[in-house]
Amino acid sequence: MHISITKATSCSPEVLSLCRRSAAQNSEIESLVKEILRDIKENGINAAIGYAKKYDGLKTNNLKISQAQIKKAASKTSPKLKAALRQAIENVKAFHQKQVEKSWSFKGKDGEILGQKIRPLKRAGLYVPGGAGAYPSTLIMNAVPAIVAGVKELVVASPGLESAVAFVLQELGIKEFYHIGGAQAIGFLAYVAGVDKIVGPGNVFAAFAKKEVFGTVDIDMIAGPSEIAVLADCTANPEWVAADMLSQAEHGSGFEASVCVTDSPSFAKKLADCLAKQVEASPKREILEKSLRAYGRIFIAKNMKAAVEIVNKIAPEHLEIVAKNQDELEKLVENAGAIFIGPYSAEPVGDYFAGPNHVLPTNGTARFASPLGVYDFIKKTSIIRYNKKALLKNGESIAEMANSEGFYHHAKAVTIRLTTPPLAPLFPLPCL
Repeated sequence: MHISITKATSCSPEVLSLCRRSAAQNSEIESLVKEILRDIKENGINAAIGYAKKYDGLKTNNLKISQAQIKKAASKTSPKLKAALRQAIENVKAFHQKQVEKSWSFKGKDGEILGQKIRPLKRAGLYVPGGAGAYPSTLIMNAVPAIVAGVKELVVASPGLESAVAFVLQELGIKEFYHIGGAQAIGFLAYVAGVDKIVGPGNVFAAFAKKEVFGTVDIDMIAGPSEIAVLADCTANPEWVAADMLSQAEHGSGFEASVCVTDSPSFAKKLADCLAKQVEASPKREILEKSLRAYGRIFIAKNMKAAVEIVNKIAPEHLEIVAKNQDELEKLVENAGAIFIGPYSAEPVGDYFAGPNHVLPTNGTARFASPLGVYDFIKKTSIIRYNKKALLKNGESIAEMANSEGFYHHAKAVTIRLTTPPLAPLFPLPCL
């Protein structure tokens, strides 16, 4: 297996080409997704059940999985995995509790009161992919920040119920789980289950569907293929870095990016050799070769500062820094979904266990987007409480601005209060 080794800068064609990487648009898939969503919007639960039977292996006319079924499935989880999942939940809770925001207000100089009220969403939809595998970690990462935010109603949709997922449902006290996946799951959550927001990664069908239902409900992001960049110098262990790169290449869509940026030509050569050996010995060899052939890269920069510039251009979902001056390099990083610092901070530590969320911005969107968090499950309401003194002092300025924009009645709504007294008494007694 051959992996590209290229001398590069942040403006090199090879880097820019990687930045333009995305899953291929497919008009047939997009058309099918729109048809599914339209059908579910018009025909409701019956249409959703039909698609779940067709695509997700549903055998009954009931999408909802009972508590007895969840309990039975959860009992099949091994004690060792249960312990790991419990600890992961605690770690994720501890991290996300630091993100909690509180309502606030202040009194202005003229007695007006201004503020912001923070409230959780009432009902959130969590999509957990399945079919190709079981993802209890995704359920944890989606549900825990919602629970910490105070969301009372969580609705989970997935194309199947696996034992570890069932165990996490029990641990988190989630009662609503529906056997439905893909675009039909997104349509069900948006148009039938009545959620306020849908979060969670998925395949291209789910991604298209989330884009389509945005506006009817909120969404977290349009998740793209996974990606990792490793910023490494000659002190890094090439076998470890190779293993980290392959941890993302194994996802299997063919669009995953596995990149290393280094200033050491000799390290680049050692890394390429380690990648070749690990791919050769892997049970997923075919998947890895496809991924690395498409978007596996080793870039050689003139120095580590220039290497950071390449990383900032790529804006990777996951960034590992394995270098002798790792703390100084981390300060130069501007764009990354999550940063893993030091040789023992392997990317899977964050995927499963450490506490920060593994739902991260992909495809360069780390330039402007953030990981999933408690802040995704709250809404903010502005509070304005003006008194007479404040309006008398500022009313003419407000009216002047309204008139300058051509809004006569905006201005009038203010000036009428400056010239006409309120009805007396201000708070009349109720009529008898």
